[in-house]
Amino acid sequence: MGDSLADESDQLYGVPPFGGGLAVWTKSSPGFRLDTVTAALRIQAMGPGSLLGEWEWFEGLTRLQRPAELVYMPTGTHILERPRDRMVSQQGDVDWFAFWLKNEEDLDPSKAEQYVRWRKLRSLEEENKKKSANAASPTFD
Repeated sequence: MGDSLADESDQLYGVPPFGGGLAVWTKSSPGFRLDTVTAALRIQAMGPGSLLGEWEWFEGLTRLQRPAELVYMPTGTHILERPRDRMVSQQGDVDWFAFWLKNEEDLDPSKAEQYVRWRKLRSLEEENKKKSANAASPTFD
């Protein structure tokens, strides 16, 4: 086998995603199980190749109306070397976790736009919880 991403995936799941192997992939691959994701996700893509891979999760979660944000750093590498990329990644993560876990927002006016987006995602999450609770509640007619 070569060193391609397809070869790595085939090794991970033990079979290629064709014929009988497709059933193994749909059962095991996270991309096919996005409907089970309940946490808000901040997905980071570093460079064009990463963007393509991360898009599957972002688009899937968005279509399922789950709270997700995609941050794209076109010049980013796996180990972020540029100070601006590190700041976007690391400070963004701190802000994201403070918002979702502690219900805190940084008062820095330059971050106001991100909180507008995140509050919309929180509203979406709350709607999903209500739908889930209503679906789980028995109805008595």
